[in-house]
Amino acid sequence: MRSLPTAAALAIATLTTPAFAQDTAPDPARLKATVEKLVSFGTRHTLSSADDPVRGIGAARAWVAGEMTRIADACDGCITAANIARTFTNARAPNGVNVVDVLGFQQGLDPKRVIIVGAHIDSRVSDAMDATHDAPGANDDGSGVALVLEAARILSKEKFRATIVYAVFSGEEQGLFGGTLLAETAKQRGWTVSAMLNNDIVGNTMGQNGVRVADRVRVFFRRDPRDRGPARANGTARQWRRG
Repeated sequence: MRSLPTAAALAIATLTTPAFAQDTAPDPARLKATVEKLVSFGTRHTLSSADDPVRGIGAARAWVAGEMTRIADACDGCITAANIARTFTNARAPNGVNVVDVLGFQQGLDPKRVIIVGAHIDSRVSDAMDATHDAPGANDDGSGVALVLEAARILSKEKFRATIVYAVFSGEEQGLFGGTLLAETAKQRGWTVSAMLNNDIVGNTMGQNGVRVADRVRVFFRRDPRDRGPARANGTARQWRRG
């Protein structure tokens, strides 16, 4: 996970302002500690307890909200922490579930232009309906949440033209609930979203074939329909080498 927060920060900076301090570095120990803390909640299944103070998705979300507030306090309130929520129902949530997204808003000079840096906090075992057994989710997606919090810590030291929304959303594994809620919120509030950096399973440098690639960052994104060049069937891939 060493390189990815830096890459994300630089990507955001490119989209927001040329004045970003490139010597600001992520803290590997902090990233690891965040992942370990998220694992300690046992399971973060969307249907797990929302009220238990130490286990389940409610406790995990409360901790992330607290971390966002700590980062905000360290930058004299440059980030405003808030939750958005609504109930979703589908085959993986037949009785309905209250889905909560934890957001942090870093106001830019243009309040309507938005860059979203996001990751999902929920986890699950193979059985999508099993909300009780341990589902540590260190890589899927504790790693992404760690990146979001570290990006917030680093980028909060800078001023940008665009507003940055740090988003930690729930319900990914049950049906993209939190992402849907975030998109609805963006539409309702009239955001002009220049980019959405969705960080899901970051830092896995060992492939299924046993090959380790630790010097590159691969970013997948939906192909612009105006782009007539060659692209993969499911989108476009760009690759950057660390240097």
